[in-house]
Amino acid sequence: MRKLIFPIALTAIFLYSLSGWLGVFKEKTFTYNIFFILNIVCLICLIIASIYGTFIQIRSRKQVSFEKEDDWQLSLERATYIGITWIQVAFSVSFIAFITSFVLIRDSHPKIVLYAMLLFTLSLITLIIATYLIRYTRPEFKLPDSKSNTYQQELFDISDQGLFNMYDDGEKYIILKNLYKLYYWIIAMLMSLGFILMIYSAYSGKSQLISIIGIGFILLFIQVYYSLSLKPKKANINL
Repeated sequence: MRKLIFPIALTAIFLYSLSGWLGVFKEKTFTYNIFFILNIVCLICLIIASIYGTFIQIRSRKQVSFEKEDDWQLSLERATYIGITWIQVAFSVSFIAFITSFVLIRDSHPKIVLYAMLLFTLSLITLIIATYLIRYTRPEFKLPDSKSNTYQQELFDISDQGLFNMYDDGEKYIILKNLYKLYYWIIAMLMSLGFILMIYSAYSGKSQLISIIGIGFILLFIQVYYSLSLKPKKANINL
């Protein structure tokens, strides 16, 4: 029953907020309604993610035969990644809602900004907690001690104790392949955004110089960091 408290609480908040909004949405501005809908979408994503998290915790205790163990493990992993995906959607939506609402309606509708900030904080905390779902899908893997001075190094170290090493060779290949594709997609989208902002600045008369410079620095950091990470380490040769 304790596992159901979080999804039930989120559902209650959702229904209460939705009922309150439906009674006043015709009286509110278009901007107010848009940001309220974004907050509702974020809340729905968190509810779905919490349901998946509860499902994983309950299903992980189920005893299955040796013949069905692989299929059972695969279903747990699929549910885990689906749940984490919903959390990431909630995190992104709440981030956009919080930033844009703070810029546009912080004076006229401060409550909406406050709700967006709370949802952003909740999404961030939930995203961090979701890391511990690994113990249900990979019971043999143990996270390093979070109090250790070398926690980050141990976490991402490619060794028997590293986070990356909990995957087999086929899974590592899929991860690296998709990260490589993601790297080039990010570069392409950032460059496209830079050109769009350039054209917008030229034709609207509203300078987007700060944003363009920011995109340039992000591109510089990503490309330099990626290139340096591929550079072979200097060999320790004693002559």
